[in-house]
Amino acid sequence: MEFQFPQGFVWGSATAALQIEGATREDGRGDSQWDVFCREHPERIWQQATPDLACDHYHRWAGDVALMKALGHTGYRLSIAWPRIIPDGTGAVNEAGVAFYRRLFAALIEAGIEPNVTLYHWDLPQPLARAGGWENPATMDAFLRYARVCFEAFGDQVKLWATFNEPSWSTLNGYVTALHPPLKHDYRAAVQVAYTLMVTHARTVALFHGLGGDGKIGIVQNMCPVYPATDSPRDAEAARIADAVYNRWFIDPALLGRFPEDAVELYRRNHILPEMRREDLDMVAADSVDFIGVNYYFPHYASADATETLFGLNTSGNRDEDCHFSIKGLFKFVRNPKGRYTDWAWEIYPPGLRDLLARAHRYRPGLPIYVTENGIGAQETLDADGTVDDQYRIDFVREHLEVIHGAIADGMNVRGYYMWALMDNFSWLNGYKKRYGFLFIDRETMRRVPKKSAFWYREVARRNGF
Repeated sequence: MEFQFPQGFVWGSATAALQIEGATREDGRGDSQWDVFCREHPERIWQQATPDLACDHYHRWAGDVALMKALGHTGYRLSIAWPRIIPDGTGAVNEAGVAFYRRLFAALIEAGIEPNVTLYHWDLPQPLARAGGWENPATMDAFLRYARVCFEAFGDQVKLWATFNEPSWSTLNGYVTALHPPLKHDYRAAVQVAYTLMVTHARTVALFHGLGGDGKIGIVQNMCPVYPATDSPRDAEAARIADAVYNRWFIDPALLGRFPEDAVELYRRNHILPEMRREDLDMVAADSVDFIGVNYYFPHYASADATETLFGLNTSGNRDEDCHFSIKGLFKFVRNPKGRYTDWAWEIYPPGLRDLLARAHRYRPGLPIYVTENGIGAQETLDADGTVDDQYRIDFVREHLEVIHGAIADGMNVRGYYMWALMDNFSWLNGYKKRYGFLFIDRETMRRVPKKSAFWYREVARRNGF
């Protein structure tokens, strides 16, 4: 069977500034919370890795753009490093940082590759983190100023913008599991930060539209479908609660203009509901995103048998090691005994993507949707012939593209696909162990080696299908 995609469908890949740029102390860039976290807690990162070099994209960007062009990309999703634009988060604009991104965007456009730019991919400037981060209302104002600087500096080059990358993931891991900075176990702070992020998003969208440019703006959501672990009513209720906490507290404000009532009641009952000011709710209600970005890797299965609170991520690359997420009395996530799993115990389940696309379409029929991240991490080395035979990545991407094709056939307005990632990169707690890229990065030389999947994807882009 052939799968042909609509004319103009975007074929691309994705990265984030902290994960590929390196040059963390060059040309005026300030520290982000992740730079400091890696220095102060090296034991938490595989092989005590840091993003100081990453993929050295800051110096090798021209060659990377040439590789994207050679591999048939028509789009590239990336983020701007806030500390490279405003090093301390609130002070003077760093013109060297602005110049770097203008050069990069110009090269992409010249190569026929449309930039899709995220303003915030977790790299909060350290001075703001030290002052309370997203718990401090001043961070919202600082972000709005930073966003305005970017819109005015790059608006003639960038026509696709996203406010935040995965606000649910950064909130849950920063304030619930304490695995990411700021390393907190604080439900009240988690709910407050999540609320603040979504209000900040709405205010940023209003700012963007108020400037009157010709671009589009949305948000990138890490969406995990939550299914009941069994057909019991208790597990169905656990799945509903988990979906409210994990997904709908973030999706509903962006697409429906309101926070979900069941989550509001849950947080109120547990005395962790933040003050929901009328002016905030009015701003959220007026939110008018131009598109939604969907990041999808795996589903969750919720059980009501949550007898303890337990959190953990698989950082070993051993597929038999579970990822733990359990909140006593509410829900816990369990493994699907029939599932296919990656080395990091993430289930490979393409139908889950269909369910997420259907939800976005149901919430806002006709809204443009981009699959902004989707990929498979693996432990990889160069073969004897100097290549990487990652047929498993080809299979993974093909299966998910088939789902996208079916969604488009059923009337869902899916406009493009960005595989995670363009290149192997700094993968947060996994350091450089977990490789996602079309391009293999030799950690000793920084040489880029296209994997088998890169050539396959080039052909898919050329044919606009497979």
